[in-house]
Order: sequence, then structure tokens, then C-alpha cells
Amino acid sequence: MESSHQHGHHHDATQSQGHAHGHGHGHGHEQGQGHGHGDGHAPAAAGHAPAAEDWFDEDFVKAWLKEQEVQADARRRQFVALRAFIPKNPDQEFRYLNLGAGSGALDAILLEQFPGANAVVLDASLTMLSATRKTLARFGERVEYIQADLSSPEWLGAVEGPFDFIISTQTIHLLRHSRRIRELYREILKLTGHGGTFLNMDYVRPARAELAPLADWIARDAEAGFAPSDGSVGLPATMLEQLGWLSEAGFGCVEVYWKAMDLALFGAIRDHLHMPWGHGSAPASGHSHG
Repeated sequence: MESSHQHGHHHDATQSQGHAHGHGHGHGHEQGQGHGHGDGHAPAAAGHAPAAEDWFDEDFVKAWLKEQEVQADARRRQFVALRAFIPKNPDQEFRYLNLGAGSGALDAILLEQFPGANAVVLDASLTMLSATRKTLARFGERVEYIQADLSSPEWLGAVEGPFDFIISTQTIHLLRHSRRIRELYREILKLTGHGGTFLNMDYVRPARAELAPLADWIARDAEAGFAPSDGSVGLPATMLEQLGWLSEAGFGCVEVYWKAMDLALFGAIRDHLHMPWGHGSAPASGHSHG
């Protein structure tokens, strides 16, 4: 039987400052082209979400979910890219945590590809979790639903590790403050099992503010497929800072898997990487991704 837990919200009084990416509670919903709420809690138009967004407002969340329908193809491509970085064969059993479940679209892609996987999906918004339940209903007992707020360390009390993978998409930047993000990375490490991996698809600040206009210039080439990045200079960290914070948290290996202007997929491994065949290079006969 599917399970569900609620964890109280702990609002950060400092969240009214800084980059206007959203409510800042780590809803992290799979994303399309714009900045936004993780599972891509992103507005239909490219660029950053409006400051008036409220992920605890039922009407706002329902409108956001409706807007995501037009971004479904772009979001699927990005979620499939994240899926490719999970080194498991389809029949292998593993457990993962999604920080910012959003609509559940990412989890549906993962659970379809990996029948041996079980998911714990976390979001601060009850309305968003309700939508996630509908998306993932067919997976039954393989999914556990948790309401918790990443802006406070108390979210750890709602989740029981360890996990083979912890994933997040367009969520953690919503916390806005470097101190809280660095704390969160240490909390994630605590829940990551031996050889476990943290995968984060999120927005990063340009290395220098003068690079920000380059994104708008690149976006003029429609065939290239890049979106404008207005406001990216207000993001909490550069790519190098993110990697430094993950190393500081205690992860043994950190890496950028791909980056397209301010959107990046980066990861951190506890101890050493576990591949389907064990440690070291792939067997001479090769292997299948399923």
C-alpha cells in the first residue's frame, strides 16, 4: 500500500531577499526551458519565474501544472538525460529519493525504465503532491509520498535513508541562500548510502556577471535551442561553487555531467561509484542499458 507522510513547513524569513525564483521551499519540479519549481516548476515563457509565485497556493499550482503540458516534450528530453546517469540495469533493485516531486513526470520516466526501483517523492506543496499521486498511481506500493520543507533541516525527520540515489531538478536554487544550500548538501550526504549518488539538475550563476548578456545573444539563434537567462546573476552559486560545496559536504567525487549556459546536471558520489558489474571497467563483452 502506498504511504504518505506530512512534515510541518518552516518558513525562512530571509527568503524575501535575493533572486526571484519562487517561494524557496525546495519544491523543485521537473523543468522546461524557464527557471522555476523543479519538476520544472517553470512558467511557460523562458526566463525566471515571477516574484509573485506561491507554491502553497492551490490555484497557482494548478495553473502551473496546466502550463507544463506545453513543455512536456522539452521536459521529457531533460528527464531522460538524467535517467541515463543512473547506472543500473532495469531488473536491479534500488531505492531513490526525489527532492521536489513536482508533477511526478520525472518519477514516471524512472519507474518505467527501472521496474526494480522504489521511490520516495518529497514536496512541500500538498497540491503538488496530489498531482504527483495521480501521475504515479499505477506504480502503487513502489512510491512513498512525503510532504516536507527543505528550507529547514527538520525535513530529515520525515525521511528514512539510506538511498542509492538522491535526485533533484530545479529545486535547490529556490533556497537562495548559500549557507542553507551548503547545509542541505551535508544533510543529503547523511541519507546517501555507500556508493550512492546525488544528481542535481539546477541553475547556476555565470562565473562573471559580464557573461550574462551572452546567454541572450546565444538565444537569438533559435535552431541552437538555448533559452534566455535573464536574472541568472542573482542565482546563489556558480558551477565551481556548487562543486566546492558538495566536496565540502563530504562527497568523495563531484562532477559536471553537462551544462547549457545556466542550466547544469551535476553529481556527487559517496565513496566510489557502483556500476552494474561492480567496480572498475566494463566487462569485455559490454553491457546493455536496457
